[in-house]
Amino acid sequence: MLDWKPPFRTNVVGSDSSSPNVSAAPSRESTPHTMHRPEMSPDASLVLVGIRGCGKRSLGFVAAAALKRKFITADYYFQETTGVTRKEYLKSHGSQKFQRRDIEVLQMMLDNNQKQCIIELGLGSLTRPVQDHLRQYCKKNPVVHLIRDINRIQQLLGLDDEAVRLLRDGDSSHRACSNYEFYNCEDRTVVVSDDGSPDRRSGDYSFKLQEVKEDFTRFVSFVTGANVNHSSYDSPFVLLETPPELRSFTHAIFVRSSDLIADAVNLPELESGGDAIELCVDRWSPQLVATVSEQVSVLRRNARTPVILSIDTVALAAEARDQSPAQASRSYFDILEHGLRLGVEYLVVDLGQDQSQLAQIVRSRGKTKIIGQHIFEASARITWEDENCVAFYRDAEKLGCQLVRLLRVAVQREENAAVAQFTRRIGRLPGTHPPLIAYNIGPLGRTSQIFNSILTAVKHPAIVRLEENGYQCDPQLTSADIMRALCQSYMLDPLNFYILGKDVAYSVSPAMHNAAIQYCGLSHKYSIPDSPSLAVVDRLGRDPNFGGASVVQPWRVEVYQKLASKSRHAEAIGAINTIMPLRAAPNGSMFPLQEQASRRGQAGRPLGFFGENTDWVGIMTCITRHLSPRNAISAPKTTGLVIGAGGMARAATYALLRLGCRKIFIYNRTQSRGEEVARHFNSWASSQVDSTEVVRVLRSTQDDWPADALPPSLIASCVPADPDRDEPPANFEMPMQWLGSPTGGVVLELSYKPLDTPLLRQMRQFRSETGRPWVLSDGLENVIEQGIAQFELMTGRKAPRRLMTREVLRNYEGEGGFRFDEKTIQARLDGVYSM
Repeated sequence: MLDWKPPFRTNVVGSDSSSPNVSAAPSRESTPHTMHRPEMSPDASLVLVGIRGCGKRSLGFVAAAALKRKFITADYYFQETTGVTRKEYLKSHGSQKFQRRDIEVLQMMLDNNQKQCIIELGLGSLTRPVQDHLRQYCKKNPVVHLIRDINRIQQLLGLDDEAVRLLRDGDSSHRACSNYEFYNCEDRTVVVSDDGSPDRRSGDYSFKLQEVKEDFTRFVSFVTGANVNHSSYDSPFVLLETPPELRSFTHAIFVRSSDLIADAVNLPELESGGDAIELCVDRWSPQLVATVSEQVSVLRRNARTPVILSIDTVALAAEARDQSPAQASRSYFDILEHGLRLGVEYLVVDLGQDQSQLAQIVRSRGKTKIIGQHIFEASARITWEDENCVAFYRDAEKLGCQLVRLLRVAVQREENAAVAQFTRRIGRLPGTHPPLIAYNIGPLGRTSQIFNSILTAVKHPAIVRLEENGYQCDPQLTSADIMRALCQSYMLDPLNFYILGKDVAYSVSPAMHNAAIQYCGLSHKYSIPDSPSLAVVDRLGRDPNFGGASVVQPWRVEVYQKLASKSRHAEAIGAINTIMPLRAAPNGSMFPLQEQASRRGQAGRPLGFFGENTDWVGIMTCITRHLSPRNAISAPKTTGLVIGAGGMARAATYALLRLGCRKIFIYNRTQSRGEEVARHFNSWASSQVDSTEVVRVLRSTQDDWPADALPPSLIASCVPADPDRDEPPANFEMPMQWLGSPTGGVVLELSYKPLDTPLLRQMRQFRSETGRPWVLSDGLENVIEQGIAQFELMTGRKAPRRLMTREVLRNYEGEGGFRFDEKTIQARLDGVYSM
């Protein structure tokens, strides 16, 4: 159950209120005023503030690695400026002179590093002069207030209750001098020792920030507008690159604050079943802001989709009956402002609220998109045919909303046809206008909910209420319900998907894809062709119900030659593992790619194939998941090693290049094939990253590691450990002289037949003997990740990650009939499995 205790108290005084330089916190917890959140430069420095133990140093490393920026700490800058440490300066000059000098240095640090930096402020951020400086800094830079559960901080730092009170009292003032906030959720992957502290001896400790690293990377990417999505395809087929409002039949999982407080949500299951997640605030309390911070963070962690924040004003009014109308209005706008502080992707505003305050929210939105909303009650005289409906849409557009959501409580089924006509009417307006979300709510509005194309609110099986709350706005259907209805009404067609290649009878792909298809409510089928041969590719090119195919060895090269179009990534790698049909328009021409992507659920005559590669995405995902902040990729320093020279080795090399690694070595038993791969990518790099030799070939495992490069911290083994054709197994093990990385790193074993390869056994023993934090990833992890990316490419639906993972693990059969037991499967699903 979630602990909803606030991370700090609400009636706060400064920890040293007698000092004129120490800030006194505001008397109420809610946001004191609307902060500056203008269009900031993508390279504006990002500042982190917060109390001890909130994670500033760790998250600072994460942000610096993600954004490829310099990380500056207050301690480092003080010593660089004064020549001595803080402790030494305090001892030599006394507390008053130290405090004045510390404030001066902090202000200099901010002023002299306004671009391309991550700045961590220490306790000096609690002083009034520095906070005044930060308020001005917020006008051009993101200043992020980090918060964390105070009980966890007390446990980690070993503090007594009085020390915790002082920390908590001082932290409240940080809200007034920052424009963003991030709640630092605990990682489920942290391995703890007997006393409850993180176990630094564990092999897992090196990636103990795995989940929060992903959370904070997405957060800083969003608030800065910087592109840290290394998996970027620049393709309309990739869900992450096309916002939900620009895709067809997207859904938002609807969760109420009260659901989370009542522990009525199975949080891990929220990772599928919607393209976004909507948190509806429906509970009022003096600690409301702190509660919303934690709930947004918890939903981000589990759903991994954009967050929509909305407010149920009726429910809040019922909760806070003692509030005056003015207080209720202030509470409403405090929540909106706080949503902007949290960097939610979408914020819903009630078009009936005070227009001047709404305009202020729109002006200070930063990167958040505003959804202007109006709900027509059943008693309202306005109908969908009424001109006032168009007026509401126009008002939202004039206000500056990026989307408009109009809902009406249906009292008869005929209103579903009326809302469809209204949607078409708005679509015919000349020029460019905000996307419209319009449907009827309540049981009689389900038909319009099915056919609404953008961000329909849906319920989810993971939300189990003991009794229905009776709210008329709550959704009636799940995403799978809607997709099944669209298939049954022939809006979407049943499509056939295949795996193409030699020796695919043992593949776990059919089990993985079919489970996901069924979960999403689709009517497709994924199978192995009856007569596997290259001729089947030509037959699929004539099948109007062909939806796509996974392509494995040895057909990747042959199918590559048959493509009408391919992604730039597939072209750079020189290999594909996924093909999709490119369908004909009614006039016989080929639909453009954007239109092809939006028609993925519809049959039609293919005119050719589009080729893609998801192997590199799977490899890159595994690397970034397991890479510790200490081993963050730095172009001048990080060294990668790829074993092999086949298609998977090409994907691994490309993944390392995309991640920023600029020193990559290849070892292959047949040296000429390794040299061919090196020439290919050096030619590519010369035009892409302004470097002529990023990939080099190692000649022998007997040689020392090259003296002009650091030992590798990223290792990808791409050779089969099982017999390949008539050749013996590779049985590769790392030469000991190549394992010199003092900070360990990541080893990816891409073979999964057998799963426990000689390389993995060697690295476990080496880790145990040396204590170096090498993190190991077996071949099934990559199979799952590339399959998830492949499913989303081919179907256009968000993949149910946990379900697909479970199906792969349940259906995998290794040497000697080995199968995973349920305990191990659950450990891998929960992210606490250690190799």
